[in-house]
Amino acid sequence: MVRVVAWLTLLVAAAGAGPVEAETVGQVFRRVNATVVVIRTWERDIGQQSGAFTPTVAGLGSGVVIDSRGHVLTAAHVVQTVDEITVEFLDGHVSPARVIGSEPEADLALLELETPPFGMQVAGLGDSDAVEVGDQAFIVGAPYGIGHTLTVGHISARHKPNTVYSGMSLAEFLQTDAAINHGNSGGPMFSLRGEIVGIVSHIISKSGGFEGLGFVVTSNSS
Repeated sequence: MVRVVAWLTLLVAAAGAGPVEAETVGQVFRRVNATVVVIRTWERDIGQQSGAFTPTVAGLGSGVVIDSRGHVLTAAHVVQTVDEITVEFLDGHVSPARVIGSEPEADLALLELETPPFGMQVAGLGDSDAVEVGDQAFIVGAPYGIGHTLTVGHISARHKPNTVYSGMSLAEFLQTDAAINHGNSGGPMFSLRGEIVGIVSHIISKSGGFEGLGFVVTSNSS
């Protein structure tokens, strides 16, 4: 009898506890924010008169740390034609980086940091095949250089390779209405579990700004 009473007590306690609440978008954002980086790039131009090389800022993008060895995943178009790359972390640490792998037809590139920060946080890759149209997701990046900006939206559609851009024949895209602007390219799209399900690639726009048509290369393309 004592055992039965104890068992029933445990059942009542478990029922009273209720289901475990899922994390909010804000909670997941705070958990993964430090894995996102700002990427700045430079090209060397030849001076018209002296013939000297003059470094000029060529571009801006975002990326995400994917392992403890200091590898950063970003978009190929952010880094593929540049001469110098620096990666900026949430805590202010800055590291030079170099491209160790690039696939323009999938718009994905892998960077290696020269000086990874101590205690660097890492984001996990998710299974983009499990993502469905209508799922909520969020993007973290540096639109117009404003680092670690969060935008939230939904998966609007899924596009097989060669159905959006012929020049990216290896890229499967998730379409999203989460806001994307210049500087977001290469940044991660996270699921509400805090896993990377895509890397920001481009937008379709008539105005030049975001109009609700953003495209993210699926994580399973990497």
